[in-house]
Amino acid sequence: MVTLLISSVLALALIVIAIYFWQRPTTNSQMLELPPPPPEPSTLFPEFRVNQLLSPPENRAPEEAPKVTKETFEQAIHAIREYQKSPNRNTTTQLLHVAALSDNAKNYERAIELVLMSWRDGSLADLSAKDLQSLFNSEYWVLSSRTRTSGAGFVLKETLSSANRELELANNPI
Repeated sequence: MVTLLISSVLALALIVIAIYFWQRPTTNSQMLELPPPPPEPSTLFPEFRVNQLLSPPENRAPEEAPKVTKETFEQAIHAIREYQKSPNRNTTTQLLHVAALSDNAKNYERAIELVLMSWRDGSLADLSAKDLQSLFNSEYWVLSSRTRTSGAGFVLKETLSSANRELELANNPI
């Protein structure tokens, strides 16, 4: 048994030595040299240089802000007057829709605040908190993408979020 153990250890040692000599690099081979560096350092954007200004493309049309037409303005004035006379389900819907069609985040935010004030003081008894919440959120998507992502759009989102929290508490009192 001891003979078998000693012979297997010797065989294993011979195998390890053979692998070592087989893997060892030869001494007479040449050292590998690195390739020469490129003439210019390559960058992520090779066509640009530091402090180099590029002129804007000539065929690019400037983006214009949407303009309010006379008809849209008159609709907004009419909706506000109707809402102030009698705040109800129809005038609320009309006011929020016209404010959203104006494509102005500040106007839509003011309309939300006006409707919320009327809802808080009980003038909008025919609109539930859930209906009002879905009306605010659905008319929000009438605004253009550019308006929703602007700075005023961010403030509008904050106002809409606080209105949603308030209406959610009215839907599900604690």
